Amino acid sequence: MSAGVHLIMIPLPKEVFSVRETHGRVLRPANRVIAKSQDSGWRSLFAAIIEEAPFEALEAPVGHPFMIYHLARPTEVTRQIEGNPQERSLIGPRRLCLTPGEATTQWRHSGNPEILQVYLRQSVFTSVVGEMYPGDPTTVQIVPRFATVDPLLEQLALAIAAALRDGNARDGLYIDTLAQMIAAHLARTHSTRSRATRTPAAASISGWKMRRIIEFIEENLDNDLRLEAMAAQVEVSPLYLPRAFKAAVGQSPHQYVLARRIERAKELLRNTQTPIADVAFASGFSSQSHLSNWFLKMVGVSPATYRRQGLT
Repeated sequence: MSAGVHLIMIPLPKEVFSVRETHGRVLRPANRVIAKSQDSGWRSLFAAIIEEAPFEALEAPVGHPFMIYHLARPTEVTRQIEGNPQERSLIGPRRLCLTPGEATTQWRHSGNPEILQVYLRQSVFTSVVGEMYPGDPTTVQIVPRFATVDPLLEQLALAIAAALRDGNARDGLYIDTLAQMIAAHLARTHSTRSRATRTPAAASISGWKMRRIIEFIEENLDNDLRLEAMAAQVEVSPLYLPRAFKAAVGQSPHQYVLARRIERAKELLRNTQTPIADVAFASGFSSQSHLSNWFLKMVGVSPATYRRQGLT
């Protein structure tokens, strides 16, 4: 090996990362588990996509850092890590919460968000830190983050979600590579060895106003929702609302309304025999073809196929 070249050899765990090493949210009867990693033999990560029921619990330390990436349905979340101030925010798609493995944490939310929860095995993080920094790697700790945006961590989270959904879940080398990439990014950006960074201020709107807008959207999905009507609910400018809404929720008002209308249509297709044309109107689409076009783009199948195949 030539001088100056250092081959990084990260020892990989031999045991499957089981649900017993997590806080067990996938085991809660009220939660709908869409996909989980344990049956696929993942060693470096435990991951699950969950439609989570309203939740309040004190979670004890498990020894492994974990992140929650919000996929759908904004929810007001409260987190309090022992010894730290309480944090509270309406968290929408693309937002992340990062919690150290040694934390005792009180959580509360009353919504039904769809989340990706990822636990990184502590030994993987420690090994990566040891390769990156001098000194004792066990002294380097994850710094908590709440409702944050991190484009690289988001891409890694989406890669994990895709692996769970589309059949790459048994590619162990791929998953171990993702785990090491996450560990390196956490060490560089979200640890006690990270350089301090300044996050630019984003457009903001108070929590109660966002909750009222979300409620208004839910109450009027089958109506002609306009930006002006949403803004009028909380007396803000229609010009200001899109940027503030996206800062809070992670989507523009149009993207959010469209996603919620598709979810409403899916629910009606699954649970009723309502004609598809009526499903379209009840979900806020102008016609059956309007529903079908967007449904095919966002779900990947037609409404009729979705109903016939009993998809979720």
